[in-house]
Amino acid sequence: MNRRISGWFAIIFTLLAVQAVLFAQPDAKPLVLQEMTWTDVRDYVAKNDMVILPLGSTEQHGPQLPLGTDFILATDISKLISARTGVVVAPVLLAGYSLYHSGFPGTLSLKSETIAEVLFETAQMLMKYGFRRFLIFNYHGGNSLAQQTVIHRINQETEATAVAIGVGGPLEGGEEEAFMDWHAGVGETSLVLYLEPQLVRMDRAEKPVMHFTPQMEKLAELAKKDPDVEAAWGSLFGVPAETQKGGSSRELSSNGIWSLGDPQTATREKGRKIVQETVDRVVKFIAAWDQAKVRR
Repeated sequence: MNRRISGWFAIIFTLLAVQAVLFAQPDAKPLVLQEMTWTDVRDYVAKNDMVILPLGSTEQHGPQLPLGTDFILATDISKLISARTGVVVAPVLLAGYSLYHSGFPGTLSLKSETIAEVLFETAQMLMKYGFRRFLIFNYHGGNSLAQQTVIHRINQETEATAVAIGVGGPLEGGEEEAFMDWHAGVGETSLVLYLEPQLVRMDRAEKPVMHFTPQMEKLAELAKKDPDVEAAWGSLFGVPAETQKGGSSRELSSNGIWSLGDPQTATREKGRKIVQETVDRVVKFIAAWDQAKVRR
């Protein structure tokens, strides 16, 4: 083997070694509060005060995805983060704010105030045992108000600190989505195909017939020329039928899917890419935050 080839092998080996360090899973088994004993929790908080609170919903997700899609995604991705970081995950609520989806059977909904109060009281109990850093991993846009409220209360009323690491937070990211692929469409179907494929009924997946009000159609046209107009367009969606804006699921969609795309084009690879990018970003954030912690 000549020196040049040997050098290339050394470079490749080094790159692989760096990748292995960055993406290693020191503890492939996630820590879940409900699966731990009280002695496990005691030992955990003696060395780590972080906890991830996944937040999702139980609501219709089209004919092909389970009602618990948002809860499942929030919890499964939180567990992947836990496996990489050793941070405990504490699922608290199965339901979120989803009143605008209630035109389809099975949807559950809690008031935003109720969600925020339950999460805050849960955080207070966890603080009692030594938890001080709360990472809320939300995967449902309807929970944004509750998330903002509980984070504000924790940060303003207690000695603990809370941050958002999912939807509605500064770490939110992933693939650039199409103009409208908001709910149970290509993106979410791909995610569930990757994380829980046995729960997806692709034989039932079909492109929805969307029903936009004249105002929505006009704003959509304007938004194509001026992206800032999309804020006004989006404000008409995800509201109860009682508001008479035409923005509830039953009014908007023939099957509950909110997308201009076709969920039949969803793939496990698309889901894997989104999940990996999300997990890598949060793992990096946790490592950085942990460096700033003052040890007891």
